Amino acid sequence: MTTQRSETSGTAMDAAPTVSRQPDGLGKRVGEVAEITVLLDAKPGGAERFRQNAAKIQEDAFHYEKLVGTVHDFRVTFINNDTQVVGAVTYDGDFKPYMADIFANAGPWFDEMFDGVIEGYPGAGDPGIVDWLAPKIVEADMWYASNPSMTVEDTTKAQKVSEAFNSLLDAAAG
Repeated sequence: MTTQRSETSGTAMDAAPTVSRQPDGLGKRVGEVAEITVLLDAKPGGAERFRQNAAKIQEDAFHYEKLVGTVHDFRVTFINNDTQVVGAVTYDGDFKPYMADIFANAGPWFDEMFDGVIEGYPGAGDPGIVDWLAPKIVEADMWYASNPSMTVEDTTKAQKVSEAFNSLLDAAAG
């Protein structure tokens, strides 16, 4: 669907938000939302090991996201004939608290994904995990977030309000 806007109908709300670097670390940020992309070397056979466990890893994502509570989306993709792995995440907040949070709350999930898959992976419980990861983070040259003012919590709340409202309308319609 394509919509057209009159040049005279623009408001301050229509202005493009400013994309900047994270104030406390790596990656881009716009509003409440930030991103990082990680490029990792895969161990020989690592992609096959990952794919054998992919269904469980996918299923566990929902459990660990509830513990973390700030991830909008996260993806893992093998590239270059399965020799490298791209990990990309969009999340709420600042870099350092996010890093601490994901390894504290989702460490077992990261180990499930990356033990035996990534070259040199020290394990999520390693106190140097962020230092190990930092040089592997590549900053996006361009990044777009559709709702930069909406946190995961805001989105969840909006979904609940929408569902309640729709139920009310359905009940009234009868």
